[in-house]
Amino acid sequence: MNKLSQQPPITTGNFIASYNASSVNDTDFHDLSSTDFYDTSTGSQLSSGLKFSNVVVYSNNTSSLSYVKFRARTGAGDGVSNTDGVLPVSQSLTYDLHTLEAANPTTIAYKKAAGSDTFFIIASFVRG
Repeated sequence: MNKLSQQPPITTGNFIASYNASSVNDTDFHDLSSTDFYDTSTGSQLSSGLKFSNVVVYSNNTSSLSYVKFRARTGAGDGVSNTDGVLPVSQSLTYDLHTLEAANPTTIAYKKAAGSDTFFIIASFVRG
């Protein structure tokens, strides 16, 4: 709260965009940054260095897990166990990255359950 006892506005981001990974036909980890996304308001590619503020992940796979992490991958074959610091995605995941103690990331990574899956990431971004 500020000195006027008013809460600052709550925002989900300055930009909203989506990434369609359905044509990525493998199950490796892949990094994404703001330049991989296109603004739904303008159709323009987003600028580099924007920070993720909210992320929605959708997979049509109903029998196997996909994975996401809110940092860059170490390599394409990164692990998916609990000690690897990944979030499992069973069809969908929504997360508000503003709730993280760490600063909002500029890179996230995803891993599809199967190469043929329909897989989307919808994200909002804030300036760095």
